[in-house]
Amino acid sequence: MESASAVSLFTMPGMMKLFDAHLDMALNALDHERDQTLSVSALREREAGGVVDGRGIATVSVDELKQGGCGVVLSTVIARSKPWVKATRENIHDFNWPDPSMAYGVAMGQLAYYRLLQTRGQLRILESAGSLKRHLAEWGSSPGTTPVGLVLTMEGADPIVEPEQLRDWHAVGLRTLMLAHFGKSHYAHGTPAPESRQGEAHDTDGPLTDRGRALLPIMHELGMPLDLTHTADQSFAEAADLFEGRIYSSHTACRAIAAMPRNHTDAQLKQIIERDGVIGLPLFNHFLNAAYEEDSPKEMVTYAYVADHIDHICQLAGSAKHVGIGSDADGGFGKEHMPAELDTHRDIVKLAEVLSQRGYSDDDIVAVMRGNWINFFSETLP
Repeated sequence: MESASAVSLFTMPGMMKLFDAHLDMALNALDHERDQTLSVSALREREAGGVVDGRGIATVSVDELKQGGCGVVLSTVIARSKPWVKATRENIHDFNWPDPSMAYGVAMGQLAYYRLLQTRGQLRILESAGSLKRHLAEWGSSPGTTPVGLVLTMEGADPIVEPEQLRDWHAVGLRTLMLAHFGKSHYAHGTPAPESRQGEAHDTDGPLTDRGRALLPIMHELGMPLDLTHTADQSFAEAADLFEGRIYSSHTACRAIAAMPRNHTDAQLKQIIERDGVIGLPLFNHFLNAAYEEDSPKEMVTYAYVADHIDHICQLAGSAKHVGIGSDADGGFGKEHMPAELDTHRDIVKLAEVLSQRGYSDDDIVAVMRGNWINFFSETLP
């Protein structure tokens, strides 16, 4: 568990500190041309004329994370390989490429972006438990000058051209991954895509592929935990059964509250809990309340819904040790589809007030906002 000294090192007077287990910062930079070194207000001003895709109103940047007390994030490299995509499709910025080698090149470009921001002192890629510990100590003593810590994750394994290539990815800093994103990948079946493609063969439930079965023992050998977010039910069951290492879910809500295949069942949540994993709650209104639609008012979902999902996981676990935040902010939507209290990423810490009003102790609130993720990655990073 996170020790009292670790808590004190990661606390700024008057401000709740945060560990966010899911962002897509490089994707926003390279696909949406959102310079992550600008302020959120500058990004919004740049897009004031409106955008033609579904990215929504920006909430995240490096400056925004620091201003909001977010000291560590998991941020992605993501590129899907879908051989069936049409070459004539209208929007090439849809994360889909016809071949894994192209997905590899795109994801490596995203890694290069993070590395550049690291050379500028704006991000710090954390590759070991020791580097995480040192980063937390520095952030606690000098929060204004410390870079945002970043653990590199891969959302969908398609950029790994062959399972053995995972060793190369690990060597350059990749520390965790999901087997699939929306729809089928070369490794597993993912949860159904939200678009009208649902019902096609690549959006149905199904098992792991042979590549997926070959990848899992290499992950375990390298000590990499498996993120089961976006994993369809059959693939989830098979992966959880075959994988011998630690499992978690970076940004998934509870199907018992919001009934959709994108969310985890109670049985899936219990599997993660029983194996000492953590479930991160996303702040996308539709995942929190299935009745929320694209044209629903933002105010329809509040932090009370987030607290409901947190309560549900705590009831299943018998404690507050297995739930955290994985906001997915700017993950294909913006502030207009996030809870009413949230304008920018710095507003996530306001959730602590809601948890306090529900009777959560200070220690439990710290655990949810950062401590559980700190403990998990202190134990799973090499």
